[in-house]
Amino acid sequence: MPGIDEKDREILRTLRSNGRITLTELGKRVNLSPASVKSRLEKLERLGAVKGYSAVIDPAFLGNLVTALIFIRLKDVDPYTRSMLRELASLDNIEFLYLKTGDHNVLLKGEFRDMDELREFLKSLKKTFGVNALSIEANLVVEELKNCWLADEDASRL
Repeated sequence: MPGIDEKDREILRTLRSNGRITLTELGKRVNLSPASVKSRLEKLERLGAVKGYSAVIDPAFLGNLVTALIFIRLKDVDPYTRSMLRELASLDNIEFLYLKTGDHNVLLKGEFRDMDELREFLKSLKKTFGVNALSIEANLVVEELKNCWLADEDASRL
């Protein structure tokens, strides 16, 4: 990416594993003064490299016990379909939504209270996309082995 160097990438990697790190501690880790780190961080935010700060919450604590990856194969991604995808993306229980290549051109990750809520959601998808949805397939997540939003220590579960 233009406008960033290896030191900026080091800051980004460190932030990705701990978004609550202080400027002082971040400076120690990347060998810069807190003032330099602050300046670089402001630049990275302006460039859009840092898109925001948030907490990673275990979905079970929100009452969501079922996590599903849902693959949708759409016949066409026209402006109307894009508006439906934007609406889907705004739902609180949808963690991510991608347009992609391959057999299915949409992938989303959703969290649901139970199988009944997932079943109702899948019905609503069929209704929303109608004949434009050639197929909708849900895969349940049985175990999370890596989550890039969590610190590297979590890899010890493997």
